Amino acid sequence: MQALTMLQQQVNFLAQTIDTMEMRGRRKILLLHGIPETKEEDTAGVVVRVVKEHLKLDLEVPDIKRCHRMGRSTQKPRPILFKLHNTALRDGIWFGKTSLKGTGITISEFLTKTRHNVFMAARDRFGVNQCWTKEGVIYVLDGQGSRHQVSSLVDLDDIGVPSEASRHMQGRPEQRIKQPGGSAAAVAKVIAPKTKRVARR
Repeated sequence: MQALTMLQQQVNFLAQTIDTMEMRGRRKILLLHGIPETKEEDTAGVVVRVVKEHLKLDLEVPDIKRCHRMGRSTQKPRPILFKLHNTALRDGIWFGKTSLKGTGITISEFLTKTRHNVFMAARDRFGVNQCWTKEGVIYVLDGQGSRHQVSSLVDLDDIGVPSEASRHMQGRPEQRIKQPGGSAAAVAKVIAPKTKRVARR
């Protein structure tokens, strides 16, 4: 039994090592979502236009090493995968993606299949606003606001599952309870339901 456990640990270690190497190879790759498809489109030109217009960064077609749509054609526009020659330029685009807010266009990292599955599970469990990635690393905020770095479903289980009410509020920021200032005792006093006193005779 112990030998089987050790063998499983070795398999997990090798799988994680391969995943890390694969993610390192995707370091300069980003995905552009929300761009309508057209016939005979110039995907590299589309990426350059979006980056220049919305992120105000200097990007030219020669800066892009590889660029194409991902997957088979569907009713929804497929994401555009683009790989850059320069890591610094890639990081500039990644950190400038907040400028796309409200445009319907988003930028994401090209995660490995394993990390993508973990990231989707984290978003489903803790809420979209509580999960993000940075350089292929997945981060999660728990119900107490503590940040966790996760790389597997086991890591998610270690964090614990938030309550339905907590997950609902995390997914919809406008419905979060606004906590009053002051001490923890004062907060508890506001949140706790009032009990009806029964007069003694």
